Amino acid sequence: MTTKSKSEAKKLAKAYSHNKDYIDVPVYVIYCNRTEKYYVDTNGLILLWERLIGYYINGVFTPEKNNS
Repeated sequence: MTTKSKSEAKKLAKAYSHNKDYIDVPVYVIYCNRTEKYYVDTNGLILLWERLIGYYINGVFTPEKNNS
């Protein structure tokens, strides 16, 4: 979900956290400078970013591995 303000994003994240479908699932509030919007998501956006760009393991950046 996208919102334009930080307070809306916090309210939405709180609503997600109270939803029984998202018990024990982290909810992230992400700000994008390019679109100037806040994104509220569970792991979906984070996992997508990790697949496209890479991820950190113990503070060490691991780029995406090419299977070629």
